[in-house]
Amino acid sequence: MHEAALERLAGLREAGLFSGRFYAERLISADGSDPLTSYERFRRTPFMTKDQIRHASVEERTATAPEDVYGVFSSSGTTGRRTMYVYSRNDKNVHERFVRTFLTEIGVTARDLGAVMAPIGTGVMAHTMMWEFTTMGAGYVNCPEPSPENMLETVEDVPVSVVATRPDVVSAACYRPELRERFAASGVRLLLLGGGFLTEGRRALLERVWGARCYSLFGMSEVFGPMAAECQRRDGLHYLDDYLLIEVLDPLSHEPVGDGEVGVAVYTTLWDKGFPLLRYWTDDYVSVTHEPCDCGLDLPRMRFFGRRADGLFPSPRHRDQPIVFPKQIEETLFSHGLVGEYLCDLYSGSLVVRSERCDLAEADPRAAGAELSELCALPVSVKLVDPGTLGVCAGSRRIRNGGW
Repeated sequence: MHEAALERLAGLREAGLFSGRFYAERLISADGSDPLTSYERFRRTPFMTKDQIRHASVEERTATAPEDVYGVFSSSGTTGRRTMYVYSRNDKNVHERFVRTFLTEIGVTARDLGAVMAPIGTGVMAHTMMWEFTTMGAGYVNCPEPSPENMLETVEDVPVSVVATRPDVVSAACYRPELRERFAASGVRLLLLGGGFLTEGRRALLERVWGARCYSLFGMSEVFGPMAAECQRRDGLHYLDDYLLIEVLDPLSHEPVGDGEVGVAVYTTLWDKGFPLLRYWTDDYVSVTHEPCDCGLDLPRMRFFGRRADGLFPSPRHRDQPIVFPKQIEETLFSHGLVGEYLCDLYSGSLVVRSERCDLAEADPRAAGAELSELCALPVSVKLVDPGTLGVCAGSRRIRNGGW
């Protein structure tokens, strides 16, 4: 596995992909040995970080000739200022291979009409949603201000069959009782959901309200979306390992964890990319398994748990406890009927969870609080509040003051 990846990197280096100053010193070992001759040596290559990327110019991070640039797009800016990236024509070709692999498997065809429910600006992720449909030969319509009313107008006025957006965007339809029947009566049959995370509880809620099958997709601005996606079995996110090396490392020792174990994702891209990634440390907690999937795709699968900055850190008295991610909290809340929007606040050593009432399930806040107290190793109280009280919007941070 690693040998093939290192061979591809050596070929890319020979072709001059890493000739720029931003990359050249990363592939020089302190002892003068070639880091691409073995995985043990490659592991000594320093991590690339988001701060380093932000402080390097667009030109320093690319060897792409001007005539080969497909476009310049940006990150979302959720963890700081937006960062601009070069996407080459070859990146577009590779993206199309990812898309065809994933979307063919889940049944998207040229007969579909897509809807992109996302703001359209410099951010690459909305653009890659549009590219998903054109790659499959399908048309699409944009809904750049995806309020419940605007989403409903889009799917009622246009024969949309597939929606691409974030889970929390389409969830807004669930919390408008007067609109639910109209969403369910639309022709939407698939929800392709990336950005953030999709829990099984939210999946069930969305499928009930929309009457559509939900699939989780995973991407990031530094690569594209989707760089991983569920198959029809929906048991992990497949990715193309001949284009993407994912190391899963222990967050403290930086040693590789075992197959299926959780660690921090470190990404290396394995093609002639406009903006190559070389051991990019993301702070994303994932697991990767190479166990065969029943769908028949001969591809590894990853699971995304959360980003370090979004998690609830253990208290000083429980340093041996793992980080708790919003995905775990949401799964617990939904399992006890608290399916409304929610926020968590850490106050003086206890966690207060507020969940908006929703008539789609019978809520048991006491049972949810007890289970969350055990999960988080601290006192947790769960309170029901009126719908619309919390002002949650797409991309809202679910845990506030989570770092003690």
